[in-house]
Amino acid sequence: MFYLCSIGSNLEPDHHVGQALGELLKRFRRVQLSSVIQTKPVGMHSCHDFLNCLFVIESEASPQHLKAEFVAMEQAHGRDRSDPLCKVHDRPLDIDILAMREDDDFHAAEVDAYLKDLLAELYGEQALNVKKVALTPWGLHLGQSPVTLRQESEAGQGAATIHLDASPRHIGVAQQ
Repeated sequence: MFYLCSIGSNLEPDHHVGQALGELLKRFRRVQLSSVIQTKPVGMHSCHDFLNCLFVIESEASPQHLKAEFVAMEQAHGRDRSDPLCKVHDRPLDIDILAMREDDDFHAAEVDAYLKDLLAELYGEQALNVKKVALTPWGLHLGQSPVTLRQESEAGQGAATIHLDASPRHIGVAQQ
């Protein structure tokens, strides 16, 4: 099953989004990633802007199991999910499942308005006319355009290396 998901963060967002991408890559070995954009908070009052992006992964996990994994990641990053008002508080990490399909074609998926341009760009339908945010996990510059991250080797097999595939949309990352 393929899952379309979102990441949002408005507390140390560069750090938390970059680290979450590494965790996702380690777990799923292939992550199709949208551009990263800065947005104003939606549905909450905060002076901290969010970094947001979309990603697509393939997993045999059920949606409930996958959401539980994402909640565990959020908590490991410091989000207090036990707070009944956690949806309206600032957060270091928020990962949501937006849609699931048997294939990875989510171009017609329903997403919140602030994510629609990201989804369109992810599927080559239009370029974003908003300021994109560069992230630099593993020394790479991500966030300026959609890419597919792929872990090249199993963990623990030698030193970490970074490979760029022939296609500019595909970046291979071998992690230690």
